[in-house]
Amino acid sequence: MRRSTLSGLFGFFALLLALTADLSAAYQEPPFKLETGWLPEHETFLIWYAKQKGWDKQEGLDIVLNRFDSGKDLIGNADKWVIGACGAFPILTSPYPEQFTIIGVGNDESLANAVMVRPDSPLLDTKGANKGYPNLYGKADDVRGKTIICPASSSAQYLLTKWLAAYGLTTEDVRIQNTDAVPGLQAFFGGEGDAIVLWAPYSYTGDEHGLKVAATSRSVNAPQSVLLMADKDFAAAHPSQVASFLRVYLRAVRMMREESVATLAEDYKTFFKEWAGKTMSDAEVIKDITIHQVFLLEDQLRMFNAEHSRSDMQDWLASIIRFHAGDAYSQDKTEELLGLVTGAFLEKVERPIPEYR
Repeated sequence: MRRSTLSGLFGFFALLLALTADLSAAYQEPPFKLETGWLPEHETFLIWYAKQKGWDKQEGLDIVLNRFDSGKDLIGNADKWVIGACGAFPILTSPYPEQFTIIGVGNDESLANAVMVRPDSPLLDTKGANKGYPNLYGKADDVRGKTIICPASSSAQYLLTKWLAAYGLTTEDVRIQNTDAVPGLQAFFGGEGDAIVLWAPYSYTGDEHGLKVAATSRSVNAPQSVLLMADKDFAAAHPSQVASFLRVYLRAVRMMREESVATLAEDYKTFFKEWAGKTMSDAEVIKDITIHQVFLLEDQLRMFNAEHSRSDMQDWLASIIRFHAGDAYSQDKTEELLGLVTGAFLEKVERPIPEYR
């Protein structure tokens, strides 16, 4: 009798636990829908891959990827996303940069931004003429008076100005044709212009047509980072969701750092074909993954650490501001823009970052 009673009690509690689990699942909150904005390039592969693996759901998010073809386009449609990624220049040149907060780094793309020329360009006849830029092709006389095709309000414009400065020139010494990347390439292939400034993957189209790299952001000491940013009001109202997003992204960063290019190649091709609308060759995949540097959580915490007067990220942004505005901005305005940078959300990321396997 006693055994029967105990057996009945165990059965009752087992049923109760099962019902409790069912009720808990039934009343579990749906994932938080997070609208995000991206360009068809390297950093977006990380969040696309994370989405394919369901890592966003594991953090209580439903990340929606919205595509834009340039940083200017992304910033101009800021009402369509609350977290996005692009270079610093489109943010700073937007009418209301103070509506954003910079929460992390997507990648370093200094080797992916390039000045490209035709293979018969006289620029390619000389290398290292300026001892301060040993990897720079050409001389000032090869550039002066030439027509340069360059998308406006983009990281390419920053590279253009730094490239000219390496020769002791300014934008007044050349003719600039402001055209977006795709129509710019079409115009260049049609015979217009003497050089074109591009970023990956558009530069790979240039490679396919035989164009040559005359300079990169790295060769003219103009480091370029893709920034992760959030709508400031959204981030203030939803700090845990911002931190969860970063945890998802940084999980993919860990994968990119630890996995071989060969392991990533097929997924990378699929991403570019299905999401970015570009067919990547094996050589392009290897190059694109290799030339983009990504940063682990501990790296980013150091970059955003403002223990002293400014963080490394704020110092870098200050150089972009000086380029953009010169002496036009007051010290107060500059400090206001530097205040867009915050490591607060990186600090909130739950550790350790999960395994990606």
